[in-house]
Amino acid sequence: MPKVRTTMQPHLDIEVSDAAYLDLKRQGLLLEERPSRASEPTTSPAAAPAKTPPAPAPAGKSSKE
Repeated sequence: MPKVRTTMQPHLDIEVSDAAYLDLKRQGLLLEERPSRASEPTTSPAAAPAKTPPAPAPAGKSSKE
């Protein structure tokens, strides 16, 4: 009987039957296993978010009036 983690209760390991496993997988309710932290690259820090340009002035009255 496989142990799984579901999207509904990701903090719990649940032991389910093979049929229940297939049903949960078919419905997309199983969490995919993440790679361990040791295998993740740590060579560069995360990039800073890009700055958003200012919004254009609303059309209507011009400043030349």
